Amino acid sequence: MKRLHIYLVLSLILLTSTRGNAQQGQYRNASPECLKNLSFYKEYIKVENYQEAAPLWREAFRLCPPGISQNLYIDGLNIFKFLIDNNKSNTELKKSLIDSLLMLYNLRIEYFPKFAANALTYKAYDMANYLGEKDADVLKVLEETIKVVGNKTEPDILVLAMERVCKMYTNKILPSENVITTYSSITPIIECQISANHNKANQAKKVIDLLFANSGVANCENIVKIFYPKFKDNPTDKELISRIVTLLSNAECYNEELLLNTVEALHKIEPTYKTAKVLFKLYSAREKHQDAMRFLQEAIDSPESGDIEDADMLMLMATYYFKKMESPAKAAEAARQAVQKNIAVAGVSNLLMATIWANHKCVGNDIEKRANFWVAVDYLNRARNADSSLTEEANKLIGTYSQYFPLKEEAFMYDIIDGASFTVNCGGMSATTTVRTRR
Repeated sequence: MKRLHIYLVLSLILLTSTRGNAQQGQYRNASPECLKNLSFYKEYIKVENYQEAAPLWREAFRLCPPGISQNLYIDGLNIFKFLIDNNKSNTELKKSLIDSLLMLYNLRIEYFPKFAANALTYKAYDMANYLGEKDADVLKVLEETIKVVGNKTEPDILVLAMERVCKMYTNKILPSENVITTYSSITPIIECQISANHNKANQAKKVIDLLFANSGVANCENIVKIFYPKFKDNPTDKELISRIVTLLSNAECYNEELLLNTVEALHKIEPTYKTAKVLFKLYSAREKHQDAMRFLQEAIDSPESGDIEDADMLMLMATYYFKKMESPAKAAEAARQAVQKNIAVAGVSNLLMATIWANHKCVGNDIEKRANFWVAVDYLNRARNADSSLTEEANKLIGTYSQYFPLKEEAFMYDIIDGASFTVNCGGMSATTTVRTRR
């Protein structure tokens, strides 16, 4: 076995010294001995008898022009792996066999660059399997594979890369920056695969996220420290900006100025209703109401968003105007527009309108000051009619607001009777309602 290994290694050395004189697929330059050995060893490969195939493969490898056939290299890789697995107890021989295996991978990648992605992938798997203790070497090949293969990188390779970099960080070999950089570079790849319904992508994403979360580096301070200088130097790099936004958002760093700055930069490069909506949330959290409303309106006006999304955003706007900006008229208008976009929000829209009217202090005589509760109850009736799930809540509020209706005697003093029409003007809002009194 040791002599066989020496022959195999010598064949590889011979090939590397002559490879520049040959071209891929030169069967026409192949000697009869080359072709004979190609044919002979294949018979053993077919039945997976790698022990008998090995010396014949070695002769074909030695006698044939470099790059004659990719299958010659693939078969050689399988032979080497067989020999490695059958010499586990011989540490020295196993090490030499692994070195030869990796050399053969490199030759395959060189002679058949169109298939480099596949070769690199299997090289990465084998290195992780056979050289598990050599973290730096394994990580280097994993990173090279991801760089070459891109979005088609197998999910298991991405997981291996994340595991390796986290392990090296834990062992104080790598700084936290490497963990964050690796995570931010492989996340778009795995998310792309999830969108393409890759059967392993969802589980791989969970493992990758868990590794990152448990690494101890996923905090706002680290992300800002690492990426602020990069953003400052490359303020228009869309890929970099997107990675920063994702990292900060996942870490819930909503109060970091870097998040606001990068989302704004992304919105300038490629404005969408989604980025505008994020900017609304960020400015809202900072109590910058005018900026928040400006971006929310931009999101609503975007042709990208559909009526359903627009209705939801209009309800968000209505609530914001009412609760944050104390602008009941604007809130009411936004709520009305929401229903025009999507009738399905009629229930919650009317419920909000009822709340707006009930909470606004009207001026005037004793009747006019309480007429807003008539309007509020009108909207509550519309709310429960539009959405039965709101019935219980609406009924409770009707019971509460009805207590503020004027007594019959009070209304009579102003020549107002039950059932009469009454127009209410309050806080820039106007509504026509029906008089209701208490006895």
